[in-house]
Amino acid sequence: MNREVVDSPRVFDVSVREARMCIDRILLVCRLPPGYVHGVREVVLLSQSMGLGGFRALYEGYERLREGSLDRVSVQDADDGALVVDGGGIHAWVLLPTLMDLGVERARSAGRATLRVSGVQDLHELHVMAGLGRRYGTGAEVSQPDEGEGHGQKAVVTLFNTARPLGMDEWDPLLARAIRHGYPVDGGLWRAIHALSNGALAPDSVVSRRHAGPVILRDDGTLQGRPPADDDMDLNMLRHVPSSQGCA
Repeated sequence: MNREVVDSPRVFDVSVREARMCIDRILLVCRLPPGYVHGVREVVLLSQSMGLGGFRALYEGYERLREGSLDRVSVQDADDGALVVDGGGIHAWVLLPTLMDLGVERARSAGRATLRVSGVQDLHELHVMAGLGRRYGTGAEVSQPDEGEGHGQKAVVTLFNTARPLGMDEWDPLLARAIRHGYPVDGGLWRAIHALSNGALAPDSVVSRRHAGPVILRDDGTLQGRPPADDDMDLNMLRHVPSSQGCA
């Protein structure tokens, strides 16, 4: 191996499963509302696939996901039929699943929907709606006529019905590509994200290890459940419980 290869930054191809697991954990630490974690997680993945903030924005700005509250979001009907949405200072990733629900419902009933959105952090992330809408057979165009700074920024999102997706590649080509090839991520960044996600885990202990995997180690030292036959579980480690715990 030459010096150029050694010094070059390493890129990991992170699987969809691994990415979802780590993002879920970070969003749990952020204490998002119950039932919102999976929806926001898919938004983060699409942001990564579309070259927006993605994983780096999550790592560097995850604490901002805690700011604001869905209770402060307001939605009003304008005279021209548009929906006027004030995010109340919430992050765009957190608002996006609700925006998509509102827009799809309006597009289904009226054939087209216009959402005028303000009061949102990282407004440019609303471009994720173009990727998310494909899952519903809905096209989405996002424009930012107001290029000002801060929460006063505004964006206009237009949604319209398209043909129903017939297969995985039409339903979500970005996810289909990630399933086949993974997400290329700088190795240092991914290690940092993985370490951050571990904050959602309980500290390692004898008790936590005894209930890991497909078996449970009972107090008398015997195993309950399916003994693993084709994985790398170390049963000797499970049985190695300090005598102070009262186990064999």
